[in-house]
Amino acid sequence: MRVKWKSIGVHLLFWLLYIVIWGIHDLAFAPTFWDTIDGNVIGSLWYAVGVYINLYLLIPYLLLKNKRWTYVGLLIIIGFLVSYGLAQTFAWHYGRVHPPTGDFFDSAQGIANTASDFLVVYGLATCFYFINEWYIKERRLRELESQNLKAELDLLKGQINPHFLFNALNSVHVLIRTNPDLATQTLEKFSDLLSHQLYDVDKDKITLQQEVKNLDNFIQLQKMRHQDHVEVNASFEIDSGGRSIAPMLFLNFVENAFKHGSESEDGKVKVDIRLSCAQDRLVFRCTNSFVDQPEAPKKIGLGIANARRRLDIIYPNRYELSTGSEGDEYIVLLNLDLSES
Repeated sequence: MRVKWKSIGVHLLFWLLYIVIWGIHDLAFAPTFWDTIDGNVIGSLWYAVGVYINLYLLIPYLLLKNKRWTYVGLLIIIGFLVSYGLAQTFAWHYGRVHPPTGDFFDSAQGIANTASDFLVVYGLATCFYFINEWYIKERRLRELESQNLKAELDLLKGQINPHFLFNALNSVHVLIRTNPDLATQTLEKFSDLLSHQLYDVDKDKITLQQEVKNLDNFIQLQKMRHQDHVEVNASFEIDSGGRSIAPMLFLNFVENAFKHGSESEDGKVKVDIRLSCAQDRLVFRCTNSFVDQPEAPKKIGLGIANARRRLDIIYPNRYELSTGSEGDEYIVLLNLDLSES
């Protein structure tokens, strides 16, 4: 069994402080501090018996199991036995060196004196016990919350990845028969994206430049797939700050723009994507041509909800996200503070 030296050290420190503090208190009855050491060492040994019976037997097996009256009854009995035993020990010890003190501890008043001291030590030890238990419980709760958030992030990523890969593979499948040269270019883009899926998505952060490159690959892949059916304008303006960002943060927005965009008057789905970052402030804007349909907001909302949840977890109180249709456009606008990245 592993020895918990830190815990032993804390307990030894507690009893050392008891001896020192009670020694200072007893200077009113003794000529020097050193004359109080023997009595307080004896007292700490007796009180330790009652304290540890309480901490390791009575509290876990009675008090915490709602057997309160049994706990109180046994505590009174143990408190009396410890107080009486210590009083008799003091009577014998001091009877040899200072008979009046020995007579005092052999009386009811002496037993009451040791009992009052025991209650103080018992109360302090019990308070420290519950403070420590509260600290341990809070630490475990924080660890559990952290694990739950990580698991939730992994789940949200998992909700993105299969659909994303399916779309990429479907693009290659369509182009192999109709345009082999374009299919080759698409495979190259797909290879880069698959590398991103395998090596980047499990990271907490990647460089903003890498995320932009992956996003651009996805856009180019969609342009190759849809060819003349989609008109895409994309603009990326990033300073050289070397900032990092959570991977695949914008993918849901862009994917929704291609998937749910409606054809405009010229028969094309128009998608406009703009991303800029300067002085730790990132602005992402994604718009697509849009015709209001009863089921469209619900379908779009699923991807937006995933993205918003990731933002809540990774960038709490550091982002502003607005989504909705304006006329014949659906607009996603994200302002993100990267100063702590």
